[in-house]
Amino acid sequence: MKTRHLFLALAAVLVAAAVGWLAGRAQRSGAPAPTQAAGQAASPSPSGSPAAAAAPAPQSEAPLEFADTDLVVLQPVRITRGIPVTGTLKATEQSLVRAKVAGEVRELRVREGQSVSAGQLIARIDPTDFEARVVEREAQLRSAAAQLEQAQRTFAQNTQLVERGFIARSALDNAASALEAATGARDAAQAQLASARKALADTAVVSPIGGVVAERFVQPGEKVSPDTRILSIVDLSRIEIEAPVPAAEIAAVRPGQTVRLRIEGEREPREGRILRLGPSTAAGTRSIPVYIGIDNPGAALRAGQFAQGQLAVESRDGVIAVPESALRERAGRSYVYAIEAGKVVEKDVVTGLRDAGAIAPGGGSGLIEVVRGLSAGERIVAPNLGSLRAGATAVVRPAR
Repeated sequence: MKTRHLFLALAAVLVAAAVGWLAGRAQRSGAPAPTQAAGQAASPSPSGSPAAAAAPAPQSEAPLEFADTDLVVLQPVRITRGIPVTGTLKATEQSLVRAKVAGEVRELRVREGQSVSAGQLIARIDPTDFEARVVEREAQLRSAAAQLEQAQRTFAQNTQLVERGFIARSALDNAASALEAATGARDAAQAQLASARKALADTAVVSPIGGVVAERFVQPGEKVSPDTRILSIVDLSRIEIEAPVPAAEIAAVRPGQTVRLRIEGEREPREGRILRLGPSTAAGTRSIPVYIGIDNPGAALRAGQFAQGQLAVESRDGVIAVPESALRERAGRSYVYAIEAGKVVEKDVVTGLRDAGAIAPGGGSGLIEVVRGLSAGERIVAPNLGSLRAGATAVVRPAR
């Protein structure tokens, strides 16, 4: 037992001496000394020599690169609080052209998308039967006129004969009745001729309004009956939007107010004007329809396009505002990323009005007023680039 204790004590002395010798050698050569726990032997390497565990050198973090277009220099702007409105464009005036007489469509002169003017001939129905009817009514009128003329002569002659006492008074009464019947027959023939001429004129279908052909419902050669749809025409010179507005906000809406709208397919926003308000709320939504008119010179806009915008109800000038994409919110705090002294910093802000329809720097949409936390001239990160490292070095690359 004593021999074993002596052996362990000797091994510990040898290990301590070896560690001291290696530390001294490393200090003389400039290499880091290996560290081992006291009382433990170094683990042999595969080649039989002790393995020295080198500590990894710390690495510096890479800087964050930004393009010029990612940064915005804050300047005082005008901001407006608005009520969001959405709706679909529809033509203020539109007409559904229907056939007024029965017959075969001989001619259809216009197609979808083609402009027409009021009174322009757009279709023709076979007039053959109607022309023959006019000729027949004209003959009937001539016959009725001849009979009336004969009845007038007979009445005049009988009047003279009664005065001279050659015929009885009853003969004059009969002549008067015949004259009245002939007059009625002539008037009826005139009315029938006018109706026949009207039907003949109705075989030529004309546009009731100026506008653009929206749809054709028949083709040449088809037979139509009265009230058959032929064409639909829309007047695109004035466009209208029916937009729902919450009943709680309707008190701030008045006819004549301007509305800034962004329309599907249009790069630039359009300005509309409130024309009228609906008389009651819509069932289920508790919203009131508001009708917005838009001038459409050149018919650049089309019915059916989607529009959304802001109805301005409050405006402020000279305020500091940031793009909606720049604002971050986390754990109840609002902040933006700014660049100060070449570093990325988080700046807490207090926000105010929101202008969802404003065009933000960099081409986005939406501005948010900053009541406290930022001032003019500061540079902030405008787009949402995700979570950035506060304190990281910022490198700005010029746009190519």
